[in-house]
Amino acid sequence: MTGRDARRGVREGGADRPASVRRFASYLRPVKGLVAAGLVASLLQAVLQWIAPWPLKMIFDSVLAHHPVPALFNWLPADPQGRLLALSILTVQIAVALGGAGYLANWLVAQAGQRVVAAIRADLFEHLQRQSLAFHQRRQTGDLMSRLDGDTQDIQNLTVDVLPTVLNNAVTVVGFVVIMLAVNVFLGAVSLVMVPVMFWLVRHYLGRIKHAQRQALRAQGESAGVAQEVLSSLLVVQAFGSEHRESERFGQANTRQLDASLRAVVLQSAFTPLVALTMAATTAAVVFLGAESVLAGHLTPGDVLVFSAYLRGMYTPVRQLAKLGGVAGRGQAAAERVAEMLDADEAVPQPVHPRRLRRATGRLTLDGVGFSYPGRPDVLRGIDLEMPAGTKQALVGRSGSGKTTILRMLPRLVDPTEGAVLLDGVDTRRIDLADLRRQFALVPQEPYVFRGAVWQNIAYGQPAPSRAGAIQAARAAGVHDVIAGLSGGYDAMVAERGASLSGGQRQCIALARAVMRDAPILVLDEPTTGLDVEIESILMAALERVTAGRTTIMVSHQLSAVRDAHQIAVLEGGRITERGTHHQLAGTGRTYARLDALSARPSPSPTAATSTGPASSSPAAGPAAAGSLTPAAAPA
Repeated sequence: MTGRDARRGVREGGADRPASVRRFASYLRPVKGLVAAGLVASLLQAVLQWIAPWPLKMIFDSVLAHHPVPALFNWLPADPQGRLLALSILTVQIAVALGGAGYLANWLVAQAGQRVVAAIRADLFEHLQRQSLAFHQRRQTGDLMSRLDGDTQDIQNLTVDVLPTVLNNAVTVVGFVVIMLAVNVFLGAVSLVMVPVMFWLVRHYLGRIKHAQRQALRAQGESAGVAQEVLSSLLVVQAFGSEHRESERFGQANTRQLDASLRAVVLQSAFTPLVALTMAATTAAVVFLGAESVLAGHLTPGDVLVFSAYLRGMYTPVRQLAKLGGVAGRGQAAAERVAEMLDADEAVPQPVHPRRLRRATGRLTLDGVGFSYPGRPDVLRGIDLEMPAGTKQALVGRSGSGKTTILRMLPRLVDPTEGAVLLDGVDTRRIDLADLRRQFALVPQEPYVFRGAVWQNIAYGQPAPSRAGAIQAARAAGVHDVIAGLSGGYDAMVAERGASLSGGQRQCIALARAVMRDAPILVLDEPTTGLDVEIESILMAALERVTAGRTTIMVSHQLSAVRDAHQIAVLEGGRITERGTHHQLAGTGRTYARLDALSARPSPSPTAATSTGPASSSPAAGPAAAGSLTPAAAPA
């Protein structure tokens, strides 16, 4: 079952049940056979529990007290010794059958629960992948991981541990009540006095336990988010000596989780003995009244024994319910958190009637494009830009001017809030999303490298990845020597996030990956930023080869990398203020000309900067005001 099917189940399920119940009920359909078989086994287990005390009653009444056996048991031997042996064997047989039915019921329901949770986890992961970048930017990765891993595990505990126990015990208790009333209405009624008390205890405590568990899970997600953020940025944390501060931040979230968990423990600890006390008082009353009835000749000792056995049988499921209260509360709270994510729908929408596209020519048009985030000023306004197929387009401007947003719009990572992006004259919102994104190859500023071999990273996203194809792509990109020079070459294992590679090596892998994708449009986001001179020269030569014949859109703060572009667009405040070739713009005396002059100015030597003293800060401030491409306060 897909997440789409599950969401349809939510819409069709009605509004009278909690969303989480409707959500996960839809996942039971593929395993309804296992659930049904488990239900039959649970019913058999309950029936066996109903009859389990009767052989013992027969031993007390018909063997020890010499009462006549009921007509149903006339098949028993007439002599006491034979009857005792037969009833003892029957007791063992019932116990064996009871154990077998219990094993079968647990095995079947556990299988169903495992399959349901695996489907939930797969759908949640798929659903999270489809959500927009804005969705993920607003949420902590650690919290999402907590929902994907920890919360689904709690749902598994709910379905595997709690639901089978509740199912079996409910059937068992109902049977016990019916049999006790049939044996003696008065004692049966006395036994039922505990029912409203138990109902009040369950209603009062389990709701509070669930609330505490929900708060604990929320705090757990917060602490996981802090841990993920800190551990993925450990270089900066250690370099700035912020370990103590981050430990305090994690400790605060961890303390909130501990406080909520302790509240649940206190409630659970109070719930269990109150249940035991209620059951003990009821048992004492039944035994006292039953003993008086035996003395009066109205009941046999076996009848009292059966009542005591059934009361103990009722005590066991109620006690289990008390113990499972915390698990049930945590599982229900986890189900709500997972359902919240599954119900979130911020994915870039697939067209209702998508237009299929095999391979585009690469002509791109931005027609009156605008974009804004909710509650924030416009990032882009009135962008008109024509990019003919096979040409190189450059976007330059200060940080926060909207360049990266334009790059994200092209493959529909985000959609414009105004205007349209056209590919070969067709609005990209009308093109099949997968087909559209196959037309683009991306080389980001900070290329992500996955754990695995280098060649596997180059072949990432290919339907049939191959080592030979990866090597061929690296040769075509002109970065073969860099990759072959690694210890292990193409088979070198890369650490998480490419920590074992330099920035230049990661960028070479990203460029080879883009070449292997063989898309008609190449998107380059600061491909040479932060690289040493040697690697930068290698990449510049590689880019010259890779961009040939492809529509190329490049964002760069290094104007030397865009001087050969067919068109350069200068963005300021979300608008295009200048456009043209390098030679056309360099002589205008406007923003691009000033930026070009700044980029050509040699950097001051450390000695000169030191000798000027504090006054040297003035020249640094001047260029920033005149047109620095990366002011520290500007948003990305």
